[in-house]
Amino acid sequence: MNQSATESNSETNAPSRGIFQSPLVIGIVAITVMTGAIIAFGSSLLPQNALSGISQRQIQDIDRFASVIHFGDAEITGLGARDRLDDAVAADSFDALMKRALFGVHAQRLDLYTLTGDPLYATSGTAPALEGSMLTAFDDARHNRPSSIHMEPDAAFQRLGVQANLLQTYKLIWDQPPGNGRSSRTLMVAAITTDVGTDLAIANKSVWIIAGVFNAGMILVLLVLHWASGRAQRRLERANKALAIQNIAVRESRERMVQAADSTKRAIAEELHGTVQSKLFAIWMQMIQFRETNAESIPDQLEELDKITQELDNIREDDIRGIAHRLHPSIVRVGAAVGLRSLRNFYESMIPVEYTSNEAAVSLEPAGTSVIPDNIRLGVYRVAELAMGNVAKHAEATICKVSWDYDEIDQQLVMTVSDDGKGFDPATLRQTGLGMVNIGDYADAMSATLDIDSAPGVGTNLKLTIPFEVPQSSATADDSSLNESPNVIGGTGEQASAA
Repeated sequence: MNQSATESNSETNAPSRGIFQSPLVIGIVAITVMTGAIIAFGSSLLPQNALSGISQRQIQDIDRFASVIHFGDAEITGLGARDRLDDAVAADSFDALMKRALFGVHAQRLDLYTLTGDPLYATSGTAPALEGSMLTAFDDARHNRPSSIHMEPDAAFQRLGVQANLLQTYKLIWDQPPGNGRSSRTLMVAAITTDVGTDLAIANKSVWIIAGVFNAGMILVLLVLHWASGRAQRRLERANKALAIQNIAVRESRERMVQAADSTKRAIAEELHGTVQSKLFAIWMQMIQFRETNAESIPDQLEELDKITQELDNIREDDIRGIAHRLHPSIVRVGAAVGLRSLRNFYESMIPVEYTSNEAAVSLEPAGTSVIPDNIRLGVYRVAELAMGNVAKHAEATICKVSWDYDEIDQQLVMTVSDDGKGFDPATLRQTGLGMVNIGDYADAMSATLDIDSAPGVGTNLKLTIPFEVPQSSATADDSSLNESPNVIGGTGEQASAA
């Protein structure tokens, strides 16, 4: 009953989760967001790294150019080179020297400036005037801090007259080569310019390639995981269904065992109450007749015969009737509460028993009738009987408390049996105690929840919770009308009439 309700609720709630709560959709959205982040950061980072690498190569090219100057022409090296610089640059030999210095260098142009920023030499046309970012880079180089600036096509065309994507690096040149053991003085500033359009295009293309590979790889991994999790989910669902079927089979088996046991007890009780008690009554009547017939012939044995007759009558009336009642408590046909009160009366000779019940539970069984199904009434009686018997026999308690309530909000019957005795370990006793096993069987037969809270030295509290929805019909309706209600389980017309 609980399982079908859970499946119904899950099926009802499934569409409300929406497609956007699907793990596959969430994963695709997350991958899309990460791909966008890769593109955003990569579009800035990779081109920047490309420009930085080109700038380092430009610095190396300028250092090679400086080496050619230092060792290739004495006019612009050594002492007084700065004074001879203008005349040396104007000579034809300098232009040939520059071509040799720039051989194999991937550069758009080379411009040389004096330390005051005046144009000194250019491989193409005239060195452009220093302004804006060019002037800032020149000042950094003059203070021996190599600096690069990136000029996009519009800025490059405005400053250099070239429609290209350019990177320009400025670096200071000395009048002496490094490591010659002589003091050096600053000589001029070289500005080398390179077209970086192809490199930037490759960098930007790499961003999209990386993002595409990442996106495709992650989606492939996600699809594989989705496929694998789907297979695992289906296997789990099949296993759950098989387990549910097994649980239902076990519960039904336990229900049949409980029903069979109660049927056997009922048959024995009826045999004791009927055949055995009738035969004992017949024997009792024969003994009465024998006494009356032979009173004069056996006067010395009359007192002993009266004792045997009285003891036989006590066995017939008290013991046999009590055993039959315990085997099959017909009193539960009147109501569960009546059965619990009869147990209280029985066990009060052994231990004080407090019984309580709330108004909601009382309203279920007005005036000797009950809307509670027969199997629940009998199951509650059996569980209480076993629990109270354990308290009386083993708990060494000073009091036993029994409560019988109905929770109208959660729609469940609740019975508790508690004591202040010596307690026990429920895990151990559940495995070895026959009474606990029987209690569990009765609980399962009612689709009830059984909670046992106990520990050595702190007493025991047993709580039985039974799902129960009150029938829509009136609580005062007769048993036949109750049996027609879909919520009543276990009653029969024959039993109702007997009640």
